[in-house]
Amino acid sequence: MAVCLRGSSYKANHVPLQNKSITMNNSSSQQQGGHQAPHMKFAALIAWSSALGIVDVVILIGNVLTLIVFSTNKKLLRTRANYFLINLALADMMVGTFAIPMYLYHLIVAWYKGDSVWKQYSYKIYTVVDVFVGCASIFTLTVIALERAFSVCLPHIHRHVKNRVYYMLLGLIWLMSILVSCLRFLYEEQLLSLQFFFYFLLVSFAIALSIICISYVVIWFRMKFRFARRDSIRRSGEQDKRLAVMLFTVTVVFVFTWMPFQIINIVTFFCKPCQKMPNEVAYFTKFLHYGNSCVNPIIYSFLVPEFKRTVIKILRKLRTKKS
Repeated sequence: MAVCLRGSSYKANHVPLQNKSITMNNSSSQQQGGHQAPHMKFAALIAWSSALGIVDVVILIGNVLTLIVFSTNKKLLRTRANYFLINLALADMMVGTFAIPMYLYHLIVAWYKGDSVWKQYSYKIYTVVDVFVGCASIFTLTVIALERAFSVCLPHIHRHVKNRVYYMLLGLIWLMSILVSCLRFLYEEQLLSLQFFFYFLLVSFAIALSIICISYVVIWFRMKFRFARRDSIRRSGEQDKRLAVMLFTVTVVFVFTWMPFQIINIVTFFCKPCQKMPNEVAYFTKFLHYGNSCVNPIIYSFLVPEFKRTVIKILRKLRTKKS
């Protein structure tokens, strides 16, 4: 759920303000109307395409490994919060499988054929897919924050929550993502106004970010004053603390890698002169945005000892099979 710049270059000054199409999704900004071919040298195209290609490979390898680790290690699955990490890995897998390849296709074709690529139906499909996977990520992180706050504030009730509640939450995440991507599709088909779609997602993003921030503030206060009281709960408190730190780290990295992209697009939506930014700014923020999908397995390896041990075990088995 992000404001988006067009995949290649952002030159809204060449079209009327009312024709520009800046939309809050994780794709890139587009303008409906007279598009101008991207001013990109061949060397720059190779550099950005190679960088995104490398990120894509890392995303696929890292998140496939994450799914294997969680599916083979039953101990990790005993912590039900990890269900949402599996969900996050699935969303990141979709970024690497669909969003980045589609983005690269339109970036390369735009350099080769010019602006006609932005009018292709395939670009509409890309933006809908990009919105879908982006919403899945941010909704998952929002539910993670709420679940952790609930577990810390009401631990006795949290322990008795049935697994089906978690499955329902997972289903709700994907249902809401489908809903938002359908709104994007309606906008692409000119059945929904840009203003409605933009403000709907702007408000949604603000609410999700507020929930995340408030939840982790509550978690911090509860852990600070609760787990220092009795030795009998100190061990379980330390375990919850490690889990909260890891999930908080995942969320902070997500926010910081997405925020430049969101800020630039929100600013350009309200400020017409600000749209004359260098193309490299759009490319870099998009690269940073997609790069978030490859960092979570690295975070798990550093902050979850059981995850790291399982990864090492899997890699040793692969090495043994090769030899």
